[in-house]
Amino acid sequence: MKRAHSRRDANHAALAKRFEDLGCTVQDLSHVGVAGWPDVVVGCIGRNHLVEFKNPETAYGRAGLNANQREFAQRWRGGQMYAVSTPEEVDVLVQNWRKAA
Repeated sequence: MKRAHSRRDANHAALAKRFEDLGCTVQDLSHVGVAGWPDVVVGCIGRNHLVEFKNPETAYGRAGLNANQREFAQRWRGGQMYAVSTPEEVDVLVQNWRKAA
């Protein structure tokens, strides 16, 4: 299902930058235009991770994954899709990826 248009969350750039500050690479996917598709793919410790950004400043962001995002996550046969809302959540996520490696 195609999206009519894509909008980035207000915290998109800050969260992507935090991943980069921690030594990860980030590729923006928000322009893909497929409903439910995650916002970015993050390269960290030789692996690719799908990440959805949520803005805790909005009711939509606080609600978590929407129906399209939940469906994508359930049917995706690759790795887990992660959701983050704050730079602190990015820190914890990257720490967990590094510990698991």
